[in-house]
Amino acid sequence: MILADLQSRLRIALTNTLVEEWTLFTPTTGTSSPSVRTIAFHLGWYLRQTVERTWDVDSEYDRSGAMLESSVQLSGETQVPNLIVHHRGQLGPEHNLMLVHVEVEPVSDEAAGPGLSAAQALQRRFGYRYAMLLDLRLHTEGRRASVTPYWHWTSLETGPATPDPVPVYTPRVLAEITERARRAGD
Repeated sequence: MILADLQSRLRIALTNTLVEEWTLFTPTTGTSSPSVRTIAFHLGWYLRQTVERTWDVDSEYDRSGAMLESSVQLSGETQVPNLIVHHRGQLGPEHNLMLVHVEVEPVSDEAAGPGLSAAQALQRRFGYRYAMLLDLRLHTEGRRASVTPYWHWTSLETGPATPDPVPVYTPRVLAEITERARRAGD
């Protein structure tokens, strides 16, 4: 699968997650924020519907059982990717399509670099064809929420696909999705 095709499928999955699960992003008590695990689960749920059935979509799947050395830890913490698309029990790039790391709070410019470096280290170690950092840039004000997703892709063969994170949607498309999500959530 080529990168542009995978990006389209992930964009569809993210759109469905935002529209169908909007209440995940809107605080009900004014103090709750969405769990990255929960968002990754729903993103994976919708992504599962867009990729061929030969691929497995998993959240935090540890195929090696090995401890991750510091060079492959995401965000300086012991973590595994939030979401992967792979063939369970198989190794190598032909069986490891993509790893995704989701951030809910806006990633600062300083944090984006090391996060991408760590994702690339995981990508190289386990042979994932693509790695993607998804920064949702969630902002809440009272009971209103806004999401401005950016992503940063890297390829095992060529490295970063873009020098910096780029918006997932144009402003007009994002406004339409957000309006649909709010209407569906009401």
